[in-house]
Parts: sequence; C-alpha cells; structure tokens
Amino acid sequence: MSDFVLAVDLGGTNMRMAAVDRDGRLLSHTKESTPRGMKPEELVELAGGMGDECRKSLGSDLTLAGVGFAVPAPAAKDFDGVLTKLPNLPTLTGMNLKSALEPVFNVPITVENDATAAAIGEDWLGATRDVGNSICVTLGTGIGGGIILNNEPLRGPDGTGGEIGHICVEPDGHPCGCGSNGCVEQYASATAIVRLAGEAGMAIKNSHEVFEAFKQNDERAIQVFKTAGRYLGIMLGGLVNAIDPDGIVVCGGVTAAWEAFAPHTVAEIAYRAYEAPAGRAKLVPGELGDDAGILGAARSALTASS
Repeated sequence: MSDFVLAVDLGGTNMRMAAVDRDGRLLSHTKESTPRGMKPEELVELAGGMGDECRKSLGSDLTLAGVGFAVPAPAAKDFDGVLTKLPNLPTLTGMNLKSALEPVFNVPITVENDATAAAIGEDWLGATRDVGNSICVTLGTGIGGGIILNNEPLRGPDGTGGEIGHICVEPDGHPCGCGSNGCVEQYASATAIVRLAGEAGMAIKNSHEVFEAFKQNDERAIQVFKTAGRYLGIMLGGLVNAIDPDGIVVCGGVTAAWEAFAPHTVAEIAYRAYEAPAGRAKLVPGELGDDAGILGAARSALTASS
C-alpha cells in the first residue's frame, strides 16, 4: 500500500489543493475562491470539502500520510500552528491551523511560509533541484523569498528566514507596508512596477501592460524594468556575497517579463558580488510555475511523515 499527502496553497484570492505522491506526481487537484473575510471555521470547512474532492478520484490502495499548507505568514521550524502577520487574510490571525485541522484529517498538519514552500518545491523538482544551496525569489504583488542551505530550508526561530523582500535598497526610499522605507519590494514587485510606470507618466493599470509597452519599445517601460531589475540585483548581489549560493531561481507572475528585467539583474549581481560566486550562482526562472508552493508544501508533509 502506498501513501500520498494533500498539499494546500492558501492565498488571499484562491485556495488550491492537490493530492501528491512521494515522487511529486499530482494525482488530483482542486481550487476554490478564498471567501472575503474568511473565518477560521470557514477555512476548516473549505479544507475538509476540498480534501474529500481530491481523494474521491484516488484508489483505495492509497493512504493519506499528512497535509501540508503553504501560507502567506511566518512559519518557524518548530511552528506551533498559530497564524500571525497575514496582511491578505487578517481574519485568520490567531488561528491555530494545526489543532483546527488535525481532527478533520486525522494526520499530521505541516505548515510552511508560501515563499519558503516555493523554494522547497523548486529545490525538490524544479530549477534548483541539482544544487544544495539556493535563493528563491517570488516576484508578484510583493516580493517573497526562500533560502535553501545544505538542502534544508532556512526558517529561523521566528519563521522570518528568507524574508528578502524587505531588504533595504534605498535607506530613505518609498514607504513599505512593513513599516520601513526603501525595501526592494517597493522597487521590483509588480506593484512597484506599476508605481514606477505611473511616475514615468505612463497610463497603465497593471504590470502586464507595462511589459506590453516594453515589447513595443516604449522608452519609459524599458527604463521602468531597468530600474526594477537593477534594484533586484542590488539585493541579490548582497545575498550572493553573504550566502555564496549555487543558484538563484525567480518565481511568480513578474517572471513573464523575464527578458525585460533579468539582464539588468544579472549585470548588477556581477557588479555587486564577488566574481566567483556571482559567476556560479546563475539566475534562472522557476520551472514549476504555480505548482511550486503546492509541491513544496507536499515535500514538507512527506518529510514529516517519513
């Protein structure tokens, strides 16, 4: 008899769940909209229903070994299950995810920060699977990150290991939602790209439109992506010096504009970092797409159940 885990990617807009076997194969999957103002009891009900849906198509010879969650919140190595600092899901703050869901599934519940889960997924089956030390950057509405050292995710005692989006690149720069100023999230995220484009006089609604303008050789869009790529490289150059990684993988929606920003990021890393590590730590796009976090959560659940 073989076993599998259920892996969940909990986001502010959608919640995705998949049944995953020990080889990383997605056996079934489902997605539901995350209710606005979702209460803890609603999350429990939603997770239970989605779990039933994922399992109904599986054979009786498969046994559920665990459930892994990727959440937009800190999760320490010795995580006690209590969710904190959820700007996109504030009504879940204080919920003990483990104690609420273990009676529903009757298996251990594992929780990872969503960006750390993406790093674990890419390290397991994606772009950095052949290296032991890597940095994962998630570029979307904000900037998240995960760091793998000696094949182990860096979580830290407070669960904030890998929070690279809040590394400062401009000491007196644009205010950040974290309470600081000049974080790289304010210069290289999708939200930042839209702001920079507006400051350049572009009438756009989202970062996709900025990329479309880039493809039409709009000089303002070209400069916006050059700026974003450069700031991302400033941050990553410092991390390359500090961590000496074997690879850097970039995930998230902004990677659709890879050609617009990546050359500037690579150039800045080469300028800022020592020559040997900068040459070795190649910057590459993720290979797992939206499944990186799901597979990372699955990997953590499988490891915990071994």
